[in-house]
Amino acid sequence: MNKISRRDFLKLSGFASTLTLLWGCAPGAASTAVSLPTVLPTSEGNQFLFNALKRIGFGPTTGDVEAIQKSGFEAYVERQLAYDQIDDSSVNSLISQYKTLNMPVNELAALAKPSQPVTELIQATLMRAAYSPRQLYERMVHFWTDHFNIYILKSQDRFLKTGDDRDVIRPNALGNFHTLLSASMHSPAMMVYLDNASSTKNGPNENYARELLELHTLGVNGGYSQQDIIEVARVLTGWSVTGRREMDNAGEFMFKRNFHDDGAKHILGVDFPAGVGIEEGEQLARLLADHPSTAGFVAYKLVRHFVSDLPSEALVAIVAQTFSSSGGDIRAVLRTLFFSEEFKASLGTGKLKRPVEFVTSAVRQLGVETNYERPTYRLLQLMGQIPFFWSPPNGYPDVGSAWLNSNDLLARWNFALFIASNSVRGSQLDLSWLSGLPESEIVDALSLRLLGFTLPDEPRSKLLDTVMSVSDLEPEYSACALLLASPYFQYR
Repeated sequence: MNKISRRDFLKLSGFASTLTLLWGCAPGAASTAVSLPTVLPTSEGNQFLFNALKRIGFGPTTGDVEAIQKSGFEAYVERQLAYDQIDDSSVNSLISQYKTLNMPVNELAALAKPSQPVTELIQATLMRAAYSPRQLYERMVHFWTDHFNIYILKSQDRFLKTGDDRDVIRPNALGNFHTLLSASMHSPAMMVYLDNASSTKNGPNENYARELLELHTLGVNGGYSQQDIIEVARVLTGWSVTGRREMDNAGEFMFKRNFHDDGAKHILGVDFPAGVGIEEGEQLARLLADHPSTAGFVAYKLVRHFVSDLPSEALVAIVAQTFSSSGGDIRAVLRTLFFSEEFKASLGTGKLKRPVEFVTSAVRQLGVETNYERPTYRLLQLMGQIPFFWSPPNGYPDVGSAWLNSNDLLARWNFALFIASNSVRGSQLDLSWLSGLPESEIVDALSLRLLGFTLPDEPRSKLLDTVMSVSDLEPEYSACALLLASPYFQYR
């Protein structure tokens, strides 16, 4: 298959007009909102299982589909929850080329090329999402990465975030929330990102204290006061990071006792006695992890992520109850969520893929071979999402309205055009398994692979007409581009 430029591809007969008809709009220069016009088929039987795979992971492979059809939905979820029993050696082999992933932090700090840990962590994160059979685990890694967001380009976080991902997020993604929270509170990357590394008894910094309450635990309406923020900041004075000059242990968490405010404190109605030192930080972690507002806030975010942009208050309450009764057991919380009728009913409704999900689902479902080199970065950048590049502390938005305007839509179309025409350096799509089939069978086979269903008559006819009119590309590649760019593929 010959590679062609996007400009030439857009000139292909009917391509852009077909997409405009499928979407009911045309992308323009203005960043105006567009809506998803498509209603997916009723989620029943095999379609329900396919949609469940889309929602739980990053896109179903044929092997995933066969596995869930053989075991059933609940057994599949249980297997995904027991992620450490799933062989992940194949993806570990793929990412073994990234030597910085397992380097001690002091060695990362000493690297001559400070961009290397950033680049390799991003590439490994994307490759794990695309190729790991531990799909629910990888999705929860992304969820908690946003929840405990750290902007990787802030000073020392260029190398500290590798340690945070390796030692904080990944070991605890399907563990216990209190353990995860405590690990994050001791994370050198978090200390640097939210300025706690320089917080002292004579100059307490409230940045981390505020985000710890607002974004990591209680939520903005969680019942805390400004005085609580001040008191939390006092608890965390002296929590810092070793500097680059301390070569043997550079970039490690350290407690500077002489810089710590050792006086008595009062937080959320609870007394913290004087003279306790670093241990009052663990008292704070337990207080926040066990607080009812934390259960409600984390439940809300999980329901929003897996079910709907407008979470049901009833489902949030049920999930929050499990959070509280289980002591923050993330697996138990997810069981309650996934086995709820609300989750099952939501499958097939409009939960939009974010850019990383969109790109990863295409790679995963089509079996694209890629190392996620810089051309892919550029495409993700145009769509507005590169892992760890969100600078505010609230993490990448998790609602569809933040990701779908005319500029974003054009970027998604561009990705579909590039990947289907094998014009992304470092990526290779092979659709030889469709070679020689009639155009109608190609469209139907790709629809089943990418969507889980064959297109309704009208859009199928429009798409097929375009495929048959294109002479510059084999029909399987033009059909693939149209389906990836269609509104049907934007759902998860």
